[in-house]
Amino acid sequence: KEPVRIYAFYQEADPSRSSAEDLLNLYKTKSGKKIEWEFVDPDRFPMKAQQYKVNTYNSLVLERGERFEKVYMAEEEKITNALVKLTREGKPVVYILQGHGEHGLDSVQKDGYSEAKKAMENENYEVKTLLLAREAKVPEDASAVILAGPQKELLEEEWKALKAYVDGGGKLMLLLDPQAAPGAVDFLSQYGILLEEDIVVDRNSRLLGGDYLVPPIVEYESHPITRDFRQSPYLVYLPMARSVRTAEKPPEGVSAEVLARTGPGSWGEKDLERLRRGEAELNPEDLQGPVPVAAVVMLQGKETTKKGRILVVGDSDFISNGAIDPNRSGNQDFFLNGLNWLAEQEDLISIRAKSAPSRPVMLRSGQWTLIFLVVVVIFPLSILCAGVVVVWRRRRKK
Repeated sequence: KEPVRIYAFYQEADPSRSSAEDLLNLYKTKSGKKIEWEFVDPDRFPMKAQQYKVNTYNSLVLERGERFEKVYMAEEEKITNALVKLTREGKPVVYILQGHGEHGLDSVQKDGYSEAKKAMENENYEVKTLLLAREAKVPEDASAVILAGPQKELLEEEWKALKAYVDGGGKLMLLLDPQAAPGAVDFLSQYGILLEEDIVVDRNSRLLGGDYLVPPIVEYESHPITRDFRQSPYLVYLPMARSVRTAEKPPEGVSAEVLARTGPGSWGEKDLERLRRGEAELNPEDLQGPVPVAAVVMLQGKETTKKGRILVVGDSDFISNGAIDPNRSGNQDFFLNGLNWLAEQEDLISIRAKSAPSRPVMLRSGQWTLIFLVVVVIFPLSILCAGVVVVWRRRRKK
């Protein structure tokens, strides 16, 4: 394939050149020298900067053939996203099912999916919505289809269309909250996946600053989606999740396996009325932890040589705007890794670089009062007292 050339527009005296050089050399080494790079001082070579319409110091231009991408600052995530856009031939298309009360793809509210959409686009996916009841089948250009948090049941014809898509080698992600879309139970049983009518409770999540009903994933099976999570410091949290199990004997031609589990102190609570009253406790009929909350399916397509794939997670809120922040959890990485596995973009699976945004420090009124007393009253008063003591001692010596 055609190599990538990177031009780093830094002034020669810029102290940040050193860190940029280290990062770019790392890309060069990891690429097997398919990436070359060089510094360009825009003050000494203004025509070069003008050629790529660079008008800001510390900009990078990544060029491959006649195409190029610009990023500001040598940051891992920005460079990787630009490389993906340059090296992929066309954009894989992801369809998000709508029409059943799913999360709003463009909504900026806490329960919206605007951040998830942005994350997919940053991975070089084209994101489209799909009204399956109107279209009757999944479009041919679909690299993957996502059904996330339906509040209403799908029509029987829609489930049939999804089955035809998967059996024909399609890739489907189902993010299903407790008690959502009852038809999903029968649909997934055809592929060796068992959905329980329960809600996962984890009392130990309080130790991590969470809530009983927001269990973290602590166990991962060996799989491309989760291969880096055992070393990651970021936990995946699932607000109000249901259990997702696999059948002991999946149907012929189907491989189903659990992907992730919550902690050993968790369980799948089946008495939902008691849970609403805040009286949940582990009973014999409940599913004892660790509780499986995500599973994957692979099958041989019946009509094509492509293998259908399914990813099921017992929660849809974990990638809503209120939960997906990549600097606070591994939720975004888990979602994007799952999407990349479905779309057979395994080389993009990773724990993505995190930025370190500044956050305001929120103080209570009492804390502000204490700071005022220390800084404005006590500290100056102590200096004044020390000065008085020094003057008094000098006068005594005289």
